[in-house]
Amino acid sequence: MVVLAGKDELFCSVFIGFVPLLLTLFARAVSGHGRLVDPPSRSSMWRYGFKTPPNYDDNQLYCGGVSIQYAQNGGKCGVCGDPWQGPHENEPGGKYANGIIVKKYKPGQIMEAGVQLTANHKGYFEFRLCQNDIPFQKITHNCLDEHVLRLAGTEEVRFKVPGNVGGDRVIRVKLQLPKDVKCSACVFQWKYNAGNSWGTNPDGTSCIGCGKQEQFYGCADIAIGHDEVHVGSVPPKHPWYSEPRDPNWHWGIVSSNNDDDDPFDSGATPFCGGRVGTTLLLVTVLELLLS
Repeated sequence: MVVLAGKDELFCSVFIGFVPLLLTLFARAVSGHGRLVDPPSRSSMWRYGFKTPPNYDDNQLYCGGVSIQYAQNGGKCGVCGDPWQGPHENEPGGKYANGIIVKKYKPGQIMEAGVQLTANHKGYFEFRLCQNDIPFQKITHNCLDEHVLRLAGTEEVRFKVPGNVGGDRVIRVKLQLPKDVKCSACVFQWKYNAGNSWGTNPDGTSCIGCGKQEQFYGCADIAIGHDEVHVGSVPPKHPWYSEPRDPNWHWGIVSSNNDDDDPFDSGATPFCGGRVGTTLLLVTVLELLLS
């Protein structure tokens, strides 16, 4: 029996205290992780020269983890990999969703996506596209499901991850873009369903890769068929981009006059050769005639 005293005892006490932390860090390091790098996801843009907030955990957009995704949220996940219950930092209103377009494509083009797996846990990739023209508008899984992209030259929508690829290598996947989709602020989604855990399918089949597996996501903002869109530019954030639409909203003219409380007096700015008051009256008359 060895009895420790003094500095030796203190050292051992500190070391033993750090063991749980070291095991936790090791467990995180060996779990499957990946990021969408081409086109770069909202969380990974900073790695490729875009002036956006850095997310050093951009390879961990995994719905909050297996226990949270399945036990707490019934398998649901945010469209870009955030936990279903939030916070949604990769969706409009979040830290990393800024509406910046990272790449442009043409309708019907064969595009090449790039994914970096920092830890390969087999499984498969799927890629989806939500047709959208409002940079700061939140999208849904239903919108993404309208365009599940096929692997180029095939009818397949799932890319099986090679077992010998990982680390710094980028997996390249060629995808067929729809010919009839054109949008200035499309959302391109990557989904990685890992396949190295034992699970059971709904039909009762059990195997490694079956059932509930760890999932990773990434969202990138792209333009299709809009050459006028500027890559890397921050779009103007108009109020109607993020506010719910008012079904009773109608056309009219809005003016402001900081020098006088009365917008119809002589200081008001003329429109179409007339006064603001006259213009508003004409608009009101037209609305009555057309109603």
